Amino acid sequence: MKSLYYQFVNFIQTMPAIWFVSIVLIMFACTLVLVMKFFKIYNGTQKNFEKLSLLILALMLFALLIYLTFLRN
Repeated sequence: MKSLYYQFVNFIQTMPAIWFVSIVLIMFACTLVLVMKFFKIYNGTQKNFEKLSLLILALMLFALLIYLTFLRN
């Protein structure tokens, strides 16, 4: 299992910068879209949010984005 992790880290670190930046920007855009959808689904009559899973997914993508950036350094 450790070997798979180290292979993944090595792959991220040796990836060309343009591909890494592209992946980061795509993940960031997906995170923003999920957050915007979350706030668009807000139901003003009940004063609660209907799709909390979108916000949770956005937070998970953002955490993955931070982790990949940490691995890159």
